[in-house]
Amino acid sequence: MHNVAYKQRLAKYYDSRVKPRAFKTGDWVMRKVSLATKNPTDGTLGPTWEGSYEITKVCGPGTYQLRNPKGKTLPHLWNADHLKYYYK
Repeated sequence: MHNVAYKQRLAKYYDSRVKPRAFKTGDWVMRKVSLATKNPTDGTLGPTWEGSYEITKVCGPGTYQLRNPKGKTLPHLWNADHLKYYYK
């Protein structure tokens, strides 16, 4: 019983600090660099965010289709946790 109350308090604290992100079609975002997209020659001091991408489609809650500035649509969907607004 005591453990359940602790988990509920911890979840409430975490949820109060989370900043939900919602983008709409036409917004420009930057994409977080992951191990799959990271250039191996950059090392630990490489960039953590890359590009500017336009959101072309909202596929579900927090899931987006992206297009690069040259007009090429990226092959898979991206989660809002891996995106942030790009301010020109």
